[in-house]
Amino acid sequence: MAMSDTAEVSVPWHVADRGFVLVPEVGAIRLSWKPFGPVSAYEVHGVQGRRENWRPNSATLLSVTTGTRFVHRGLGPRSGTWSYRIIAVTSHGEHLMTTIAVASSRTSVTVTGRPVAVVGAFDGNGLDLAISTWGFVHYRTTFPADVDFRYGFDRPDRRWSYVQPGPEDAWAGRRSHRFRLRFDLDQIPTDDLDLALWLVDRHPTRAGSASIEVNGQALESLLFDETIGEVYASLVVPGSGAGPAHFEAAVPREALRLGENVLDIAKDHGSWIAYDAVGIFAR
Repeated sequence: MAMSDTAEVSVPWHVADRGFVLVPEVGAIRLSWKPFGPVSAYEVHGVQGRRENWRPNSATLLSVTTGTRFVHRGLGPRSGTWSYRIIAVTSHGEHLMTTIAVASSRTSVTVTGRPVAVVGAFDGNGLDLAISTWGFVHYRTTFPADVDFRYGFDRPDRRWSYVQPGPEDAWAGRRSHRFRLRFDLDQIPTDDLDLALWLVDRHPTRAGSASIEVNGQALESLLFDETIGEVYASLVVPGSGAGPAHFEAAVPREALRLGENVLDIAKDHGSWIAYDAVGIFAR
């Protein structure tokens, strides 16, 4: 019998305070908690909305993990509220369940902002980009000098690669790869802009990070790694990785200038990422 099944019957469950922390993200909520003690696994349960006094069951089970972290992804670009509980059975047979914790995911700038320069459709598939989805084996011949894309002139299905390799990818030369997006501004905005970088896939354990620059000014690097508790000894290719993820960050107005602006995304650590879309948005 699964833990979620025993939670519905007469087995006594003890509510435990395990430092349950929820961090809202775009399209996701990140969960972490303190260890319960010696346990074989944790069950992560969730229900939509702000709910009280609900009990975990097979219908509320989101994931089973041996670690103390979980990222609930696929929540969409608009804010959504979820209520969560973690349950486990210790090696001593004690049944433990956290108190209910509630959080809301963040609304994406693709919903609230005005597009300034967009490559791709932000539709979750990346099919409108070059060499999608299995053409990654042709990356070196299609993009020998990596991507240099001018918004308003170039076509995404020809000039922006679906996959961006990293220095750990032998099929792309084991080196860093820089993608460049050029866009024009006819005036400096009164507020910061926002970068939206959506992925349809990434290496499940070694996606690493990317350095971001706007007009040569370094922004905070984007970290793509996901902890999923499994070591991949064989080749992992686009389409069989950790799945979608959304990354969004502010672009300071001080980094912008009249005329041409240049966004550089340098995949200088780890393995590949695969794009859904990338764009700059005004607030």
